[in-house]
Amino acid sequence: MNRGCIQVTNLLSNPMIRAAFSLAAALLFCRPTAADPAPVTAVPEPFFQLQDLGHGVWAAISGPDGPAGSNSGFVIGGKAVLVIDSFEVPAAAQALLAAIREKTSLPVRFVVNTHYHLDHVAGNGVYQTAGAVILAQRNVQGWERTENLKFFGDKITAKQSEMVHSLVLPSIYYVAGIDIDLGGRNVVVRVLPGHTGGDSVVVVADADVVFTGDMFWNHSLPNLIDADTRAQIASNASLSAEYPHATFVPGHGDVGTAADVDAFAKYLERLRALVGSAQAHKDSGPALLDAVIPSLKNSYGDWQYFDYFVQHNVEQTADELAHVKRVPVPAPPP
Repeated sequence: MNRGCIQVTNLLSNPMIRAAFSLAAALLFCRPTAADPAPVTAVPEPFFQLQDLGHGVWAAISGPDGPAGSNSGFVIGGKAVLVIDSFEVPAAAQALLAAIREKTSLPVRFVVNTHYHLDHVAGNGVYQTAGAVILAQRNVQGWERTENLKFFGDKITAKQSEMVHSLVLPSIYYVAGIDIDLGGRNVVVRVLPGHTGGDSVVVVADADVVFTGDMFWNHSLPNLIDADTRAQIASNASLSAEYPHATFVPGHGDVGTAADVDAFAKYLERLRALVGSAQAHKDSGPALLDAVIPSLKNSYGDWQYFDYFVQHNVEQTADELAHVKRVPVPAPPP
């Protein structure tokens, strides 16, 4: 790297943290020095690509190495706009808010956080300042400022801790779901088990679009740190069965179909089967990884994040099947 360049990294610069939050890549900016013949500036990757899904529904798809960290989207109603998730960095949320204002003059009134993970909630403050209310399943309230600390590891800095503790929490909570009226257009938010224990999917029935959050990753290995994979398989099966012709917007990866949702569920099934078989043969540690990863690579080696997540997927699933996996504990009902 030129000695006149400054590398500005994402908040989640540790490789483990990047894996947990979609591996948001470092952005490189160069400034000239006296030794430089001319200034050189690398063009940052866009936060997202907007995809028009029709009927006033838009997906904001982040690239696999993009700084936004996850996907988002919005729904335009007769009187208001609803946004799904708010990215990993506030700047990405600000960019989407600007894009929304290019499409409609209607106010952004609602933001649904599909779960508590940092890469889906860090831009909440941008929308709150713009006048929106933030909604989420009730467990998000207790987990957003606590469970997100774990992704920075044992050497979390004071600045990182402060950032997590300053995340804007949802102000409206629900247990099983909620219907949102955008003015002549009803959006249904459903709670399904699987990814974290506090997951929502957003169904726009009149457009046949489902925003799944991280319940579904399209042709990508997932983050399973909090997952109940058995429940996640069942939830994906119900989604593809109930909405067989829908467009599915995943938390990560490109827009997909019911067949893509089924393919993701089959990955989880295969993972559980391979890990269970290895455990039945008393494999553990490196022997467990050696028994499982080659088979997964044969079928899924070309999926996004395979190299980053596969070991974690195997180890976390092994803990899950052995009933020793640590997962977030919901707060008792008020």
